[in-house]
Amino acid sequence: MKSQADVVRLIDAQNEIVDYWLQIRGMQAAPTRSDIDPGALRAHLGSLSILELDSSGEQATFRLVGTQLRHLIGADMRGRNIDELPASLAALWRTGLDLGAQSTGPQKGIAELADSYHAWLRLPLRADPAESSPSLMLCHDIIRRKKPRASRPLFCLNPLTGRAAAA
Repeated sequence: MKSQADVVRLIDAQNEIVDYWLQIRGMQAAPTRSDIDPGALRAHLGSLSILELDSSGEQATFRLVGTQLRHLIGADMRGRNIDELPASLAALWRTGLDLGAQSTGPQKGIAELADSYHAWLRLPLRADPAESSPSLMLCHDIIRRKKPRASRPLFCLNPLTGRAAAA
């Protein structure tokens, strides 16, 4: 990541989405897809996807894929199964999916990959109000490349002491 501030921004984005999800959920186990107002999540739409889970939770089909995610994947995956992705990309979407399917609460994290960080968020949704348990998953995924070591400073000047310190 470019800096600690980037991590904070990722966490802030996740918190904004979770706060909105909690607000629309109210006293329900999970909100319905129709409860979601895209305008309320405008800043995050490109990084959102919605997956439809089968009854076993083993299969997941994309119902919505944001533009940033389509660029990452290289295709529009709407209506296609998660397993049609290359294994490395399918693994990104599977992150937290099992936890989210077993819970009615938010699941989130930041995973360190070889050359990047993956900030993920999984929020259960119901397809319609009659459903007792969620069959959809609202996903927020952001991939940020790590800054190469060669471009990071080895030393920086400590403003309090005026001396060089390891970065």
